[in-house]
Amino acid sequence: MIHATLRTSLFALCSLGATVLSEQAVAVTLPQTLQLHGESYDYPLGPDSQRQDGVPMGTVTEHELLKSSVYPGTVRRYSVYVPAQYDAKVPAALMVFQDGHAYASGQFRVPVVFDNLIHSGEMPPTIAVFVDPGHVSDELPEKRGWQPKPKNRSTEYDTLSPAYAQFLSSDLLPLIEASYSISPDPALRAISGLSSGGICAFTAAWERPDLFGKVLSHIGSFTNIRGGDAYPGIIRKTEKKPIRVYLQDGSTDLDNEHGSWWLGNLSLDAALRYKEYDVKFDQGTGGHGGEHGAAVLPGALRWLWRDAPGVTPKLALVPEPRGDAWWIQRHEAKLAARRAMGAVDLLMVGDSITHSWENGGRAVWDRYYAGRRAFNIGFSGDRTEHVIWRLQNGAAHGLSPKLAVLMIGTNNTGHRMEKADHTAAGIRRVVAEMRVRMPKTKVLVLGIFPRGEQPDHRQRRLNDEINSKIQSLGEQEMVTYLDISSVFLDDEGVLSKALMPDLLHPNEKGYALWAEAMEETIERLMK
Repeated sequence: MIHATLRTSLFALCSLGATVLSEQAVAVTLPQTLQLHGESYDYPLGPDSQRQDGVPMGTVTEHELLKSSVYPGTVRRYSVYVPAQYDAKVPAALMVFQDGHAYASGQFRVPVVFDNLIHSGEMPPTIAVFVDPGHVSDELPEKRGWQPKPKNRSTEYDTLSPAYAQFLSSDLLPLIEASYSISPDPALRAISGLSSGGICAFTAAWERPDLFGKVLSHIGSFTNIRGGDAYPGIIRKTEKKPIRVYLQDGSTDLDNEHGSWWLGNLSLDAALRYKEYDVKFDQGTGGHGGEHGAAVLPGALRWLWRDAPGVTPKLALVPEPRGDAWWIQRHEAKLAARRAMGAVDLLMVGDSITHSWENGGRAVWDRYYAGRRAFNIGFSGDRTEHVIWRLQNGAAHGLSPKLAVLMIGTNNTGHRMEKADHTAAGIRRVVAEMRVRMPKTKVLVLGIFPRGEQPDHRQRRLNDEINSKIQSLGEQEMVTYLDISSVFLDDEGVLSKALMPDLLHPNEKGYALWAEAMEETIERLMK
């Protein structure tokens, strides 16, 4: 979570505009004590945001920019990340972060995430530039950070004009391009920021799509600080531009004299979808801080760079909706049913094996779970990527059950005989999404059930291999791993059709064995 003093400063600087609005004669009085708007959520950072063994580390260097042709009288710091895979003979991708200090060394951990995703081939070798807003001063403050407040921040970030893009193009990027080989292709250039930096990133790409083809906005200030609430209308009446946009915000973000941050992002998303932009809005829960944005950063980067040259995303990790009409209808129906239900204490997540608690397992479900405020979001035919999509598109929004039970992966093996490493990575990603979307919820990960009659059945062996790779999930905080496969097998490891008639899906007797086998664990975890 953001340290208390940092969060206070972020609130003052990003949300109220503070003294940076004075040049437009906008009076803002800051209270003595500021608090995060809305409830704070301790979103956990997943493995992609942690240092991993064997992953080469890029370098980060610190720099100063003591003059500007676009913003005379301003000084600022910036830093440059260069991945270990950088090759001067091959132009690198570029990503520019506003409020750079918050991304370079703060909770977002961009260098760590870049190291991991570049190493795994899920984003191209990318040089990152972390640039701070300008201080109106002859000298730089002692160190980077929110204090003292960069007085030119709102002028640069909240103003709807080409000026900031021109600053990057004329003052900053030539310095980077003089030292490194950077691709001129806007599809290989992204720009990001948080709060006022988020709308700044969008404005830069909107004004200069020839300079940036990708935008990542965290808690973007699409409000009336300096007219940013006009964007939805502008977008709807302007010819579509070649930019891809990822938005992130929390449903209890700021609501003050400048407007509602949540509604501003909703309106921007709606306008972009109306014009058929490639847009994704990651809707979280919480206030005006970086916790949620930092947690979903790896997924956002995967989405932004998914089709870049040389990127080979694992299919099990790529969020994907299904084209079946019934599937979308079930997704929407489940969202409505959950809202009508209210609080959920026990959530079941998975594929057809979980789905069929509503069919062949109904009597067992009623006996074990009807009195526990349980809700089922198992979908027949789902693979890991489908569950990731559902979690990212409302399935977990607003939920905070005591326990979520997950079993997924057998369709990754059954549909396309996916490698065990890939399916295991997908399951780990599903767990990471569940922890991000429901940070107060314990997760019970079940080993994939056996399939095929004999122990040497190829899909049985593949599922067993996946289970051996995901059991370490139980070492994570708030996560428990449980493999109950043996209850379906005889002493020789043979799967009986008396429990699974099709050697995949349990019948009522099989569901009873399932419920009995995990009851003690569920009871313990739900206390």
